[in-house]
Amino acid sequence: MHYIHSKLLLIITILIIVISSTLADYKDPTTKVNINQKTDLFDKSVNNWSGLQQQLDADKDSAIKGGGSADITFLTGKNANELQAESINLNSIKAIDLNDRGRKQMLKENIIDDLYIDESKPLNEEHFQDAKRLATGQDKLLANLLEKLKELGVDCKAEKGLKEVEPTYYMQVEQKQHKDSKYNKTLCEELRNKYNCTDTLKLSCKKRGMKWNPWQYREVQIAGDTVYHGAKHLGYAVFWKKKRWGWHLTFDSAGWRVFLSNHFGIPLEQIHEQIHFPGGARGIGGNHPIYEHWRIVFDAYLFGYNYRDGHEICEEWAEDWTENCRLQ
Repeated sequence: MHYIHSKLLLIITILIIVISSTLADYKDPTTKVNINQKTDLFDKSVNNWSGLQQQLDADKDSAIKGGGSADITFLTGKNANELQAESINLNSIKAIDLNDRGRKQMLKENIIDDLYIDESKPLNEEHFQDAKRLATGQDKLLANLLEKLKELGVDCKAEKGLKEVEPTYYMQVEQKQHKDSKYNKTLCEELRNKYNCTDTLKLSCKKRGMKWNPWQYREVQIAGDTVYHGAKHLGYAVFWKKKRWGWHLTFDSAGWRVFLSNHFGIPLEQIHEQIHFPGGARGIGGNHPIYEHWRIVFDAYLFGYNYRDGHEICEEWAEDWTENCRLQ
């Protein structure tokens, strides 16, 4: 019997030394409660206990309700207007938007890095592997020691009433401060390869425009039948005598500009906005019937206008550089 007790004391001593050397902490899974018998000594020792309770409650309510704007500013670091604006902002958030607003705030304050450990980093991965190896070794050692104790009739477990609770062990891993890696800068001073490079510039026009020559004044005579049938809406009939109505021109520069552009088959920009009528509203030469509403047209009508030539140019260029290198 004395031999068993001596061996038991030796195993317990070894267990304490091993747990202390690995920086492990043991936390009692049970919770201590008040086991003293409750008496009325305090109630009898205090005069007017009910009045004291009312006074304490009143002081507590006064302390809660008496905090002014200065106290709020001291506690939060913000004035009353800032707190009111923050309260309005928080109350305006819809319930369905709370998660989204929370994620944005976490990204703004960079809280993600504090909540989640990046296991892909080399130092974190090494810490994880070290902790895993220490935990595995400690589990094997404790399992062996506890098994030996059970063989001697000692079962290491905490009891609280009729409930049996297995002991809990917390492992603390020794931390080391890792210094930043330093790299030696090495330069190659001897050129070993030669390259033959060709640079190519490709130009393309991004915006095209017109370059116009100076305006030139011109006059043109156009046959009366052509003018009448091509721009009937730009003239009007004047009563000459029975069954003879002379067809005259209106001074509509915009309308005659379009007519001349279509007649010559040139862009409208090549004809100036102002059209002149050297012969007035009447035509030139003789006249003849058009056989329509007794109208008479002149043999020709005279127009004066400003004309310009031009050619297309590039107003904005785009550059595209390409470099091709070949090893010699």
